Amino acid sequence: MRQTTLSWPAFLWAAGLGLVTLFTLLDPEPSRSLGLLERLLFWLLHVGGLILVMQSSQSFLSRISPSRHLNPWIQIVIAGLIGAAIFAPIGAWLDGFFGLSEVKEDVNQPWPYQVFEDFTAIAPAAVFCWVGLNAARNLRLPAPNEASPRPPPAPQELTEASEPAPVRLDVQPPGQAMGADEAGPPFWSRVPRALGRDLVALTAELHYLRVETANGDALILYPFGQAVAELAASMPDGSQIHRSHWVAHSHVAKIQRDRGRVFCLLNSGTRLPVGRRRQAAILARLSSA
Repeated sequence: MRQTTLSWPAFLWAAGLGLVTLFTLLDPEPSRSLGLLERLLFWLLHVGGLILVMQSSQSFLSRISPSRHLNPWIQIVIAGLIGAAIFAPIGAWLDGFFGLSEVKEDVNQPWPYQVFEDFTAIAPAAVFCWVGLNAARNLRLPAPNEASPRPPPAPQELTEASEPAPVRLDVQPPGQAMGADEAGPPFWSRVPRALGRDLVALTAELHYLRVETANGDALILYPFGQAVAELAASMPDGSQIHRSHWVAHSHVAKIQRDRGRVFCLLNSGTRLPVGRRRQAAILARLSSA
């Protein structure tokens, strides 16, 4: 049976709440003088804020050149360091807000030096945490030569209310868009071989990329925008339908309209939204496909 994996945002939420709960119950030294509710809020702000800053840094690095071409794990370490640098003054302010600031021996110590001290204290833990979260996520991914096959999609029950005017498309035989033996764009090197190369859709999950093929899907550490740019030349039979979704035309079974929104229903059973600004162009391309 194929395993269902959490999306990267859901994984971050779950991991963050787990860390907050752990620190609240263990009651480490930084929050030992606080009551239970204060301690919970203290760690919620610290852990949640740090993860948010590191994720924002990671997303930024994955979109700019030349950092987006670095090894993904180097990107992760750099994102952890940037996140620690940004969060250091925020953490110092939070400590003061909760009345936990340490008295400085030198009251005339320059503020930049104080922030630097906070950064050196938080950076190792921040980088370790960020690398650990990404490593834990990646260790759950299938190996390049292993993947679970996709089960047959469940029958779709569509009502006239949710689909007043479906546009049915002719579905091309699987594998026509991308042969199984074709090397394709660079992102394929991170996709398990067992998934094949019959690409169905790409979905951005922050700095991760979910690659769906006719055989299943995998989550890889790769920028969505870079993957879409790579496909522009090698696979013209496809379109970016949303800021977070790309689909292969040959795998679009039909177009659905629901309360003013437009969706692509793929022959795998996946249903992806079409961005409002892209609807006219996408409908025109798919109708002529």
